[in-house]
Amino acid sequence: MKLLNLSRIKLTHPRVLSIFALASLMFSLTLFSQLGQAQQAQLSLADILIGLRSKKVTLDERNKLLSGAVIERGITFSLTPEIETELVGTGANRELVEAIRRKSEKIIAAVASKPDPAPVPAATPTPGPDYAFFRKRADENNFKGEFALAVEDYNKAIELNPKDAASYLNRGRAYSGKKNYDLAILDYNKTIELNPQDSTAYFNRGDAYEKKGNVQQAVGDYQKAVGLDAGNEPAKNNLKRLQNELAKNSPKQKIQESPVASESPKMPETSAAPKSVDLGQLNGLALKLAMPVYPEIAQKLNAQGKVTVQIMLDEEGKVISAKATNGSTLLRSPSEEAARKSRFKPTMVGNQAVKATGFITYNFIDKM
Repeated sequence: MKLLNLSRIKLTHPRVLSIFALASLMFSLTLFSQLGQAQQAQLSLADILIGLRSKKVTLDERNKLLSGAVIERGITFSLTPEIETELVGTGANRELVEAIRRKSEKIIAAVASKPDPAPVPAATPTPGPDYAFFRKRADENNFKGEFALAVEDYNKAIELNPKDAASYLNRGRAYSGKKNYDLAILDYNKTIELNPQDSTAYFNRGDAYEKKGNVQQAVGDYQKAVGLDAGNEPAKNNLKRLQNELAKNSPKQKIQESPVASESPKMPETSAAPKSVDLGQLNGLALKLAMPVYPEIAQKLNAQGKVTVQIMLDEEGKVISAKATNGSTLLRSPSEEAARKSRFKPTMVGNQAVKATGFITYNFIDKM
């Protein structure tokens, strides 16, 4: 067997150059593969793209070498449709793409199998007292007669929940316990505003009016309380008592005797009809409370605020006169018109229906 004597071959021969280039390339790839296996470094997307773009060997050989490296060493990324498109566009064949896909599925499965970290319990803030706490404590103090303490807690309860009608009602009772009837009436007004069907609120306001000496307004509230709840015995009893007192104290009109009265027969004394009853605030006593139209000109001129309309009722509860006494001049006429359309229960003194007076308050805010 003859050995090739390289010393006798010219190094410039093309066949010799090809042999040397191939040998050098194979040595480099073998060394690279051995080093990679030793280090077991996973391939990144950049590593694979650089390998595909290499011009040292054919594309098929590059794909074959890279497929083996992916299988042995793994990859650091997950295969997505976008990455697959980039790989194919750079020259990756089906074998390389499938090798990457299998490794990618293992990465996804490993991530999915990892248990979620144990949640760190967050410190739960200790809640402060709510409005119900203050109202309950206030009710207890109210029952014990500690009216000042009750008012303080009702204030806190109302601050936390300004729509709680019961807090206003019970604070009104506490004010009544302190004999501060004006503040009590304000709270009863707010209770009625929030809950117009609360018979107890009308009874309590009537009691406060009576203690202030406003008998006619007390009668009106007792009537409303009984109208809302026929079983409200305290309101029925107070109403009957006041009506009897009003009937008893009604002035009797006597016929004046003439100078010759001794010569003429005396006329029998007759009882005059009771005077009209002043019912005060009538918003809560209406069977039908008509609302005024907010004039467009008033809206454009930003005319707002309250308008008070003094009214007179006949014996049937119909409005026979209505006159606005304050408020914007642009709002008075529609308020008077609405008051005339309102309707009320007949006002009774004893068993007799009488005329009554009072006032309605309308509050214009933006739009009614």
